[in-house]
Amino acid sequence: MPSKRPAKKTVAGKKAAAKTSSATRKKASVRKKVAKKKKQKPGAADAQTELLPPKGQDPKEESDETLEPEGLEPLDQEGAAQVAVEEQSSTEDVDSTDLEMVHFRAKSSPPSDERLARARDLVQKGQIADAIELYRDILADTPRNVKARNNLGVLYDELGHPELALEQFEAAEGIDPLNVDVLINYGSVLGVLARYGAAEELLLRAASIDPESVPVRTSVGILYFRRGAYAAAELELRWVCEQDGELGRAFYYHGETLNRLGRFDEALVALEQATVLQPRNARAFYTLGHLYDRKYMTEEAALMYRQARELQRS
Repeated sequence: MPSKRPAKKTVAGKKAAAKTSSATRKKASVRKKVAKKKKQKPGAADAQTELLPPKGQDPKEESDETLEPEGLEPLDQEGAAQVAVEEQSSTEDVDSTDLEMVHFRAKSSPPSDERLARARDLVQKGQIADAIELYRDILADTPRNVKARNNLGVLYDELGHPELALEQFEAAEGIDPLNVDVLINYGSVLGVLARYGAAEELLLRAASIDPESVPVRTSVGILYFRRGAYAAAELELRWVCEQDGELGRAFYYHGETLNRLGRFDEALVALEQATVLQPRNARAFYTLGHLYDRKYMTEEAALMYRQARELQRS
């Protein structure tokens, strides 16, 4: 009985097998390259997270009338650019063009700190609309950037849009509830809107964190003035004026507070200093004119009233 031997493969069969083996090795090699690139190149969301500074580590920014504190933002990873790498099926080959596209899409925007510096330069140049647009772009990429949220809120507030400012300050406070600069700005806007209880809670929290802060106690004093708590306001604002003789805002509100308390001579001194430090504060000139009138200094009073009218027209 003849023995069974394996049938010899035809030449065509050998070529087909070799071609299949080569294609399999090619796909495996390409998949390894893709996996390696995906492992080495972080996704956009990861890159954004790396740009965020630790809470409370940003240096404070100084300003006379308006504070520009550390950065802000809400919602984990919301709005962050995502890099989606499509999965390749086992029957599809990935060519070099696909690999280049994966690498291109993973490129991140310029670092947030560079764009923050650029936005600050735009504000200093008076290009407020451009600065607002840039802050919004930053927040589209890094929605938890507290500094960008805070500074955007400040700009909205200065443009007379307190509700838009509140959205940014509320989001910033939710991210970093111990950020003193954010608490000051958030509480101050609430005070302007006569939401005194919420404003006081925020400002007293800031005071508990930094009880010797001139900006904090200025904001607390102004809030007390707005609430009609003039005795408490006078104590806070007097302390501030003793600490910083160049803070025109504090001298103005201190003068107004003293005027409400009937301490007219002291109010006159404070408001005279306020008009020197804030030469475009029409209300300071008007109240000062009223105080001169009380002392029968008619010429000085007339000069103050005229100055107030000119500033209002301009």
